[in-house]
Amino acid sequence: MSDQLNEAETRFMERIDRRVDFLKTLLTAELAIYLPPDEQQRKRAIELMVRMTARQKELPYIRPETLQKATNLLSSHVEAMQKILPNDVQYRNRVRKHW
Repeated sequence: MSDQLNEAETRFMERIDRRVDFLKTLLTAELAIYLPPDEQQRKRAIELMVRMTARQKELPYIRPETLQKATNLLSSHVEAMQKILPNDVQYRNRVRKHW
């Protein structure tokens, strides 16, 4: 059981790392993913992205702490992208969040 748990989490975090590498590539190319200004919508979108990255059969074996770690990791990279969005988009996002 613990081997299956470890293996599922390891594979999941490897997929998350590949997503992070892709996000870094986008940022290097000065491209960004738009996030809505509402903090709750942002959080839900990133959590959904993390859950969709996990395979259905792996979800029961992935601990909530690991899911939270993956959410924080993706969130930090996507938030960093918001600075390179056009000024009008940045203005709308600043209404709710200052970075």
